[in-house]
Amino acid sequence: MRSPGTRGFTLVEIMVVVLIIGILVSLAVPSWMRARERAQTRICVANLRQIQQAKEMYALATRARSGTSVSMSDLVPTYLEAEPFCPAGGGAPYEVGAIGEPPICPTGLPNHRLDWEGE
Repeated sequence: MRSPGTRGFTLVEIMVVVLIIGILVSLAVPSWMRARERAQTRICVANLRQIQQAKEMYALATRARSGTSVSMSDLVPTYLEAEPFCPAGGGAPYEVGAIGEPPICPTGLPNHRLDWEGE
């Protein structure tokens, strides 16, 4: 039995706490989603840069000319350790493209592209 001096939380107090937690979560989730999208974009661009550099090394090693078609099997495992995938692409492979052309992300998202100038 409870002693007359002890008191628990009332339903109103618990509801106020739940309301405050809900407000904090509703403020935090959108910023977390934006941070996740930015991280996926950075990873995708880094993958595209690695593919482009591997294509250039392949072209130098095989003396391939600009416009020569290259596949991912030409690059893995000699020039890339493993085939990269876009984290936002659901496991779809990148389009490697020809030498002299940038690789393409399978998602088609506007920030998931490489503006490669070789610098």
